Amino acid sequence: MSDPDGARPRSAPAIASPIIAPDRRFLLVLVVLALLTRLIWVLWVHPPGDYVFSDMKKYVERAQDLAVHGWHPERTLAWQAWGTHYLLAIPLRLFGPDALVAGAVTWGLMGAAAVPAGYLLSCRVSTWAWMPKVVGVALLLWWPSLSNGGYFLSEAPFLCFQLWSTLGLVVVLQEGRRPLLAGLASAVAFAVRPQSAMFFVLVLVTWAVNRKRLPRVGWRQLVLVALPLLLMLGYSTWRFHYHTGRWAGVAENANMNLTAGRCHNIVTQAFPTEHAMRRSERDRNTRNGRRVSLPAFRVLAASVPPSHPLALRPAMGGETIRMVGYIGDAEPHRELRAECYRRTGVLEQLRYSVVNASLLWFVGHQWPEQSKNGRWLQPPAEGFKYLFQVVVWFPSLLGLGAGLWWIRRRPGLTFCAWQLMTSITVAAIFFGTIRLRTPYDPYAIILALEGWVLLGIAWARWRARKRPHHTSASASENASASG
Repeated sequence: MSDPDGARPRSAPAIASPIIAPDRRFLLVLVVLALLTRLIWVLWVHPPGDYVFSDMKKYVERAQDLAVHGWHPERTLAWQAWGTHYLLAIPLRLFGPDALVAGAVTWGLMGAAAVPAGYLLSCRVSTWAWMPKVVGVALLLWWPSLSNGGYFLSEAPFLCFQLWSTLGLVVVLQEGRRPLLAGLASAVAFAVRPQSAMFFVLVLVTWAVNRKRLPRVGWRQLVLVALPLLLMLGYSTWRFHYHTGRWAGVAENANMNLTAGRCHNIVTQAFPTEHAMRRSERDRNTRNGRRVSLPAFRVLAASVPPSHPLALRPAMGGETIRMVGYIGDAEPHRELRAECYRRTGVLEQLRYSVVNASLLWFVGHQWPEQSKNGRWLQPPAEGFKYLFQVVVWFPSLLGLGAGLWWIRRRPGLTFCAWQLMTSITVAAIFFGTIRLRTPYDPYAIILALEGWVLLGIAWARWRARKRPHHTSASASENASASG
């Protein structure tokens, strides 16, 4: 029996259930407002070219180097995943290496494109007809995504391409249409953040579970989706070898990030010689050498006492780990992690994973708003952090569980659940931050609406069970009084 407002039948399986028709007028307004807000933000309110420091500075330098000099072997170019600075290099190549305004427009357009993509995705996976408009308005007003567009970081491009990838894959699943476009969007998302490979594997698992119930998804669709992804993986592997001389990997910062996640050190320092490292140890200098620090771990150490279940408790006993060699060298990091495993044991490593994942939601702050020139951005960033914790966090986990449970009935919603699961799993292995989480917020919002509905149904059923008991008790009391 259908809802009178046009909601899909509750009992209908997702594969056969109708898609909520997009409201074209609402979609047009959403697109116009998304373009206006994002372009105003990146051109006048918060131009990313005015905030080029830390990670942003490295992305800009690599993009400028690529725009001016093209490909050339240099190991530092393999430090981070390459997709972000390649995207930034396109406008810099077209308009000049200092044309950061053109880069800002590119970032603004990607941020704007994510808003209608989230609305259209919700139209295809949500239970009730009112949900997609709530998702569209939420994404339009979602401060963390807007704010991230004002920095040359990976968040804006990953938010855009991963949303269009997910939407495209759901379209392929439901209708078998446009598999090549879905594959191309997925390939760019992988280039920006290789961790998305986990999601694409889970998409394949979802297809395998439902393959007999998906007559529109055949080998042609699978090949056209997979081909751009496999080509991108091949290029990424070749590029890593071109810059490092080794074949295993896509970006070398994964080695350091994994060490930090399994040792819980705040700072990693690398030195060219043993003598330089010993001198740093003797002077207790945590700022020299090739240095990388994790602001989320520093905030955690300052905010949570050592006795707390989510305390940092570094495996090596101090906030810094020092090593000899290049900071991305795999072998020294393997040795460091082995020592951390020996010192902590399995249970403490499991606790580390819980702590790492919790940083997606709690304790930390939105970065880089907490850094240089960001004071005026802190109040709204903190407000949306608490809004997420209160309104989105727990219901989204309920929606995640439902999305996985409904893998045969509603595999499109399962894709959103896999996205959230990927975010949590990667954070548990490495470390989480609110900034790294924000590109996954659209899936959390979609799932949170499902979670709120489930909570409402559970509450209504509980009230219904209590009401007959209360009515019977009142009737008995009245009968006793009459007697």
